[in-house]
Amino acid sequence: MVAFFICALLLTIFGVYIGFIIGRNLGERAVTTADYWKMNAAAIVVTVLLSAVLSGLPLLTGGIIGLLAGCIVGIKMGFGESVGPWRTVDRAFNVNKSHREAAESGTGEARRARLRKGEKEPDLISVADDRPKSEKNAKDAR
Repeated sequence: MVAFFICALLLTIFGVYIGFIIGRNLGERAVTTADYWKMNAAAIVVTVLLSAVLSGLPLLTGGIIGLLAGCIVGIKMGFGESVGPWRTVDRAFNVNKSHREAAESGTGEARRARLRKGEKEPDLISVADDRPKSEKNAKDAR
């Protein structure tokens, strides 16, 4: 009986890890908050179907629950914004400051769309020397 619980715990931890990896990859693909909620709903549906199919194997129950938990957290972390109940959690524990700022400023969707298209982020500070050639030579001669 102890071996069963140890194996179930290990499968749960493994499920959380695998679920997080899957969820993070899915979350990075979401652009809008509607996409985010659709991915969460899809994760729940897949978990329900998995548990229905594997209902005869009680050892795998912990792994399936861990898969769902990891997937939901991974989707949030890949999405990069505090949405829904995560906003309250992030504020209460004072974590994920960049996620909270993206949610408050409303710039998250534009950033995700730009990343999805493969465009670079805009430069905040220009370090290029845009002076005319005559000014460069005059300054270098001093």
